[in-house]
Amino acid sequence: MKPIWDAHVHLFPQEIYQNWDRYAQLDPWFGALTRKPANGRGAGEAWCTPEEALAAADEAGVTGLIMQGWYWNDPGLISLHNDFMAQAMADHPGRLLAFAAVNPVYGERAVAEVQRCAALGFAGVGELGPGGNGYSFEDGRFRDVLDCAEERKLPVCIHCGEPVGRPYPGRDTTPLEPLVELLGQRPGLTVQLAHLGGGLPFYELNPRIRRKLEGHVYYDLAANPLLYDLRSVKAVISLVGVERLIYGSDFPLTLYPSQCRTPDFSRFIGQLQKEAGLSTAEQEALFAQNVLQMLGGKSF
Repeated sequence: MKPIWDAHVHLFPQEIYQNWDRYAQLDPWFGALTRKPANGRGAGEAWCTPEEALAAADEAGVTGLIMQGWYWNDPGLISLHNDFMAQAMADHPGRLLAFAAVNPVYGERAVAEVQRCAALGFAGVGELGPGGNGYSFEDGRFRDVLDCAEERKLPVCIHCGEPVGRPYPGRDTTPLEPLVELLGQRPGLTVQLAHLGGGLPFYELNPRIRRKLEGHVYYDLAANPLLYDLRSVKAVISLVGVERLIYGSDFPLTLYPSQCRTPDFSRFIGQLQKEAGLSTAEQEALFAQNVLQMLGGKSF
């Protein structure tokens, strides 16, 4: 069986599962994105322990998971979440990796958290959420976090939202133009732009923009079934090349709410394998090769 790495999952400490109301009140953005629909319909966040997530991964033939941190607005929650992910990595070596939860608004404290997590063996930094944390890509504190990550040779995952469309919980309308310029100034920084980069692959048809992003910026497929038609996968490959597209699901988000309300990897992977029109080589690149390349060619 060929390896599969999911580069975008979210797992939270049991303390947060068990006291959701308290933490949703403490961090309203978290509450808005993880609230289950009252009528049982529509997308919603499910809950999984690391062990439950790995059991679901085993059912789908998934080799390993990269836990993305959350863009908390409370420094205590940032530390709590990172400590939880550090323990999960220690409990499941070779199966779980983690990106550090960081909020650039906390300035020097945010940079110190990147350094702390790097010492704990974290694989990257993110998912950074400017909309949820209330900063722009032009904020000097955001740039400081990127500089620290680059110095530590840690890739950075950034939450990106499409500039047009209906409003929904989690849609981030932070303008992307400053981000393009910023990344163009940091060719040594490896970046994972979540949710197909909010549509940025299309703009790479402009050679000036492509020069700023190619070689160090990857696009992930997190939440793709909720956002785009499956044809988007081949379309992005045609725009930027398969070597810059990585598989990520946003697990345990319910990607097919009308079909399944439980956490699941199989449906999205099955679509990508059977319905997206991908060659064997493209699938191998998407599911594992590109993720490991993004992580610096490490083998797990």
